[in-house]
Amino acid sequence: MGNFQLSEEARSDVLRMVLSLGIGASDAFAVSAGLCGRISASLDAYLTEADSRVDPAELARELRLVTRLILAADPMIGLIRSHVAELSDPAVGQIADRALRLSPHVPDLSEVGWDLRCWARRASPTDLVQVLRLCLVEGGAMVPGRRRPNGRRSAGHFDAEVFGRGAGMPKPKSGRPADDAEVRLIAHLAVDWMISTGVQPEGGRDGHSAFGALVHSVFSWIGIENKAQHCLRQYWKLTKVKRPWRW
Repeated sequence: MGNFQLSEEARSDVLRMVLSLGIGASDAFAVSAGLCGRISASLDAYLTEADSRVDPAELARELRLVTRLILAADPMIGLIRSHVAELSDPAVGQIADRALRLSPHVPDLSEVGWDLRCWARRASPTDLVQVLRLCLVEGGAMVPGRRRPNGRRSAGHFDAEVFGRGAGMPKPKSGRPADDAEVRLIAHLAVDWMISTGVQPEGGRDGHSAFGALVHSVFSWIGIENKAQHCLRQYWKLTKVKRPWRW
């Protein structure tokens, strides 16, 4: 059983959805109890994944700032050490992973990969700058300055390529943000539903079917009901499950 505890109201909602399938009352209580336990476990898995999600914009900001500091003409060593010490775990992981990948060719990088923050505190100024440049900067190019109203351009600058992207790190994709974790939650709920009720989930995104109503309810319990329709649409698109024919 999962640690996420369904409220009595939530359990009543689940029972009502099970009863809507035409399952007899005596069997519905047992089916509903089993389904609630599986939903609890699925929500545990989702919440664990959601807690570990990384904001690409924030990750880009952190790594871009450190990159600018180490590429400065006169690097401020104390400031670099301070920013490395305050990097988030995902940012440290990005740098450490690259250090470990490069360590077979540059053995000194193995220590950076295993404990970046500790290494940054005691590395010499020269090593600190050179090693971080090696781990962060993969190339780059001179970018012309912007054209001013008088026709002249401002000074050009070096645009570093960090982890395969210029101007820092991952750039956000256009359109809606990815809801991969929420779509996976629906996939888990679909399995929970089939195992517990023996009924194939019905397609649709508006919550009119019993399974759709379950998804909308579960999403409302964790405060993301506004995502239910979009994520259901994505789920059915991925599984290519259509509404059953109605005669």
